[in-house]
Amino acid sequence: MRTSKRAGQRWLLPVVLVAAVFAVGVGLGVRELSARVETPVVPAVVLPETTSRNPVNQPGPDTVQLTKDAAGHPHAEEIRELLQRHFSAINRGDYEVWKTTVVQARVQEMPQAKWRAEYESTQDGSIYVHRVDVAPGGSLRVMLTLVSVQDPSKAPPELRASCVQWRVVYPLVPENGNWKISHGLYNSARTARC
Repeated sequence: MRTSKRAGQRWLLPVVLVAAVFAVGVGLGVRELSARVETPVVPAVVLPETTSRNPVNQPGPDTVQLTKDAAGHPHAEEIRELLQRHFSAINRGDYEVWKTTVVQARVQEMPQAKWRAEYESTQDGSIYVHRVDVAPGGSLRVMLTLVSVQDPSKAPPELRASCVQWRVVYPLVPENGNWKISHGLYNSARTARC
């Protein structure tokens, strides 16, 4: 009887070790799988260089471009078209088209003579929409970057430069069945010299 008991014990240790190794392996695999499920990998958005150090190339092309994130928004094309009309109107000095891109309150605050005085030397380019978020009241917030060149006296008071890089959030609201650019959000603009 002793021999059969010892033979059984000899097999017991390897079986327990194999079972333990298997359990640890399964446990690590489940842990790895659950970590992947809980924290999805989000690919980084690589943006093109918006400016070059050569002032001759500023402000860059005036075509509004969307990042992959912004392009995924259901209103992406409407937003791109609105912003394209807006910046093209500024670049061409076309007040009548500009008026169609902003809320009526902004038009009233910026009559044509004042608008021309503010934007007469402005050219905008390198315009990238990075993100579109839903905001309260059915409005949207559009985060974009752009480069503007202008007479330094027309630049923001805190940065009197002929070339300014902007990072700004534009609030968009529905008005008369179309998206319009509303008043800027307080402290949403960040500027830097080109």
